[in-house]
Amino acid sequence: MEAQSNIPLWRYTTLKIGGEAGSFCQPESIDELVQLMEKLKKQDQPWFVLGGGSNLLVSSAGVKGTVIRTAQMKRMENPEPNIIEADAGARLPHLARFAAAKGLSGFEFSVGIPGTVGGGVIMNAGAHGSCMSNLIETVTIFDTEKAEIVTLRNEEIGFVYRRCNLDPSKHVVLSARFRLTDERPDVIEANIKHNEEYRWKTQPLGWPNAGSTFKNPEPTRSAGSLLDQAGAKQLKEGNAAVSAVHANFVINMGGATSDEVTNLLKHMQESVYQKFDVRLHPEWKIVGDFTKTEREVFES
Repeated sequence: MEAQSNIPLWRYTTLKIGGEAGSFCQPESIDELVQLMEKLKKQDQPWFVLGGGSNLLVSSAGVKGTVIRTAQMKRMENPEPNIIEADAGARLPHLARFAAAKGLSGFEFSVGIPGTVGGGVIMNAGAHGSCMSNLIETVTIFDTEKAEIVTLRNEEIGFVYRRCNLDPSKHVVLSARFRLTDERPDVIEANIKHNEEYRWKTQPLGWPNAGSTFKNPEPTRSAGSLLDQAGAKQLKEGNAAVSAVHANFVINMGGATSDEVTNLLKHMQESVYQKFDVRLHPEWKIVGDFTKTEREVFES
């Protein structure tokens, strides 16, 4: 596996923002990923794991250390009835289609999520009333502190809304095992079609974006609705703007920078806080060189 340098990370993020990586690697297997992590640990080098590049804001100033893109780790298998196993880089929409072809239901919710298994586990990705934790039996990780591979049961991971107890600065997702249910192919396909059509109607798919920007503050309160009522659709910062289609989406109109996006998120938070006395917290992760003030926007 050859390390590359001076690779612009905007190419690999759905928001199309991000400076260069100090070093850039794309392992194609779990063995290659583990060997790389062991090497980086011995050298005491900083690193960051990049999956599908969604739910992520990368600094326009770039990222020091090694960025590890797992998207080449695509293995998906159906080793026994009702079980799907997938490596960290497997795309969630592809996993939904793979399961459907096997007559297995459960992953239809993920057909519109532009992320990977690894990121989906860390974020407990979800949509349409379901999420990753509803399907996961076990997750296999590389624990960088112990320098060993560990397999964890669902209940050991501590899943809650849009996060879990795994620490992405210490724990690298290698693969996951999911339990699904048998269903007629026509029923699965109808669910997939409904979810895809809903996404096209309600999200700004014609513009680069990182997915939903803020977490819902409560199960019964939608961040998008609060932002809409607070007039956030009128907000714009440089080449970053709130989508006119959905107030909880930030779009890159072309050439937006990470500081423009961060400033926009701050204005969005302020608009909701002033009207509803509710502070919204971003779903996104950040990586790279951000100021203390910019990082405060992402503190939860």
